[in-house]
Amino acid sequence: MSTVEITFLGTTAGIPTRQRSHPAIHFNYKSGKEFCYLFDCGEGTQRQMLLAGLNFMKISEIFITHWHSDHYLGLPGLIDTMDFEGRTQPLVIHSTEPQRVKKMLDVDYNAPSFEVVCKRVSVKHDLVTTLLDKDDFMIVSTPVQHVIPSVAYALIGKDRIKIDKIKLKEKGLPFEGKIYGEIKEKGEVVFKGRVINLKEICSVRKGKKIVYSGDTKICDNLIKIAQNADLLIQDCTYFDEADFKEYEHASIGDIIKLLEKIKIKKVILTHISRRYKNSDGLKEKIKDFPNLEVAADFMRVTV
Repeated sequence: MSTVEITFLGTTAGIPTRQRSHPAIHFNYKSGKEFCYLFDCGEGTQRQMLLAGLNFMKISEIFITHWHSDHYLGLPGLIDTMDFEGRTQPLVIHSTEPQRVKKMLDVDYNAPSFEVVCKRVSVKHDLVTTLLDKDDFMIVSTPVQHVIPSVAYALIGKDRIKIDKIKLKEKGLPFEGKIYGEIKEKGEVVFKGRVINLKEICSVRKGKKIVYSGDTKICDNLIKIAQNADLLIQDCTYFDEADFKEYEHASIGDIIKLLEKIKIKKVILTHISRRYKNSDGLKEKIKDFPNLEVAADFMRVTV
């Protein structure tokens, strides 16, 4: 059974506080193999990882939501440290403007001895782009609405199809053979003149969906990608009723309205303005919404 352990390394917005560091979220996907990804890399991310007991050398790919400094300034230091520690495998960085990574690396006198692969993430219209496609899951992106080009990311587990041996016996089917690959691919198979449907002999376990909104106001693309998510990690910069629309972030009121429109099992609120110094006060504001939770630095969640 696959699990994703999510560690919140930084949960503030714009300016760090004593309790909250700049945005960064570590995903550890385990299903036989282990995959480690970093979503955003704010200033101080590598130190946060050390404090969290995470090994940054295991990170294979980094996904930057947008090029506001609080979301990427940890990259140069992290890459330097990987180099000092003798990294040899390539590091892939996905972002809306990959040329910015190259410019950052050019500032340093010493280029890293390992390859840094910079990949562009599309911000065209309502396009959903597949960035990674593994055996068990994929990672996709979609543009969202912020003051500069920005994207949301989703890790989507693939459905697991399990053959039911009792149902096989009832249908008179063999216990092995090429027909099972065919039925998984096409949804049905013809066996001895009969059409056998996938649902007749299999059980399907839906893959998990985890969405990270990045910085965005609630918009159509976010609504589409977050529909039926097991977990939405959501920008909630503002917890009061003041009008901050010009900054194109989400408020707690916006998120509550979102939950009235679509089904999401759990929402963790992050990217929280430094004006909110008391986490207990924020928890009080959402006490009537059991599927809402306020993020904290070093909080761990398993999906």
